[in-house]
Amino acid sequence: MKHNDPKPPARAKYQQMRDVTATVIRSWDPYGLLNGGAPRDEFDQEIASLVAQIPRIHSAKDAAHAVSRIFAANFEAHLFTPETCSDVGEKLYAALTEQGLID
Repeated sequence: MKHNDPKPPARAKYQQMRDVTATVIRSWDPYGLLNGGAPRDEFDQEIASLVAQIPRIHSAKDAAHAVSRIFAANFEAHLFTPETCSDVGEKLYAALTEQGLID
């Protein structure tokens, strides 16, 4: 008996979450590092940390807080407050929701 589960396998879902998150963060490009010629993997650590937070993201505000926590821990904390990360948080939440990756 075949089970028709519309959910993608865990690995495929993880890769999709990573791709969506990477697109948003690379587009945001804090500090303009990527536009300045930095390697494309410049924010891979932060992207991976954000993907791990996705199960806890239920709103644009949650997404902004996750981005703030991760980037403040790895860069200049005073530059990455929830308020300064609100736009990217909204974009991340919208992109994840659009792809059906937020429960």
